[in-house]
Amino acid sequence: MNKKHLMLTQLSPSQFPLAQPLFHSLAQHQPMCTAVLAGVYPGKIFVDDPAHPQSALLTTHIGDESSGTWGFLAGNPANDAFNRALNHAIFARQVVPPDSSILMLTCDPEGWGGHLPIVFSPRPPVSVPRYHFVSRKLTYDWRATLPTGFTVEPLTADLLAHPNLALPEDIRDTLQKWHIQRTNKPTNQPLPDFGFLTLDQTGEVPIISSWATVDFVANGMGDLGFFTQPAYRRKSLGTIAAAAAIEHGLNHGLSQVNWTCDAENEGSFHTAGKLGLEKMEDYKMVLLLMEEKRHRKLVEELG
Repeated sequence: MNKKHLMLTQLSPSQFPLAQPLFHSLAQHQPMCTAVLAGVYPGKIFVDDPAHPQSALLTTHIGDESSGTWGFLAGNPANDAFNRALNHAIFARQVVPPDSSILMLTCDPEGWGGHLPIVFSPRPPVSVPRYHFVSRKLTYDWRATLPTGFTVEPLTADLLAHPNLALPEDIRDTLQKWHIQRTNKPTNQPLPDFGFLTLDQTGEVPIISSWATVDFVANGMGDLGFFTQPAYRRKSLGTIAAAAAIEHGLNHGLSQVNWTCDAENEGSFHTAGKLGLEKMEDYKMVLLLMEEKRHRKLVEELG
């Protein structure tokens, strides 16, 4: 049954195709949005009119809902009734779960045509500049740069049973999330989310030094993320894991791998250049901290 408040209706998954045209632009560089629309990743869509939607909000999360709510707002921004209904639903915790501390919103058109103050009222929107990169061809030879004593391994459930390997919590959570996804994987989704890690094999027991994942795989694209343990930084190990993941994806049916990051991340251009990524666009993500004091403090910090 659809859940309604004024001009806000939650679509059932079978109705998602009705809203898909509104998200066409976002789906080109936000695989998280694409994967929800394709039915391969959990999410919700709220629209103004379920029969002929003109404005829509798509929400999803990474891991559990307490990690934050990712939102994608698309369609007609001058839809005052929808904007006011959405504003009510956000603060009534109808579209942002009760245990979610932040809403991270990407809009098309960017800035939601100047109507975001209505959606966020009475709090001012906080915009964070970000970059969007794409890899369609790998140019980085990660095998030639892999340090002696290190190996590159696929990120698989077998790691959970490894007797001498300490798994970072992020990897453990990712493997558990993938297990659930693969159990419910649509038959038309040939490549599930995947990843690679680097192992330091120089000591008595192997140590995970870096890892990279490609998540939200759908419609020939996925979203890259990677991390290097502090003790192993400045050795290109994160770049190596990312390159192995990109290579695997492009060799197994993906037409592109996307990467988005905050513009203040000083290493972004350096890493993107090493990987041969193509910068596609600058864009802005809008933040809403659900705790008012924290939101006001963020506004003051960003000036």
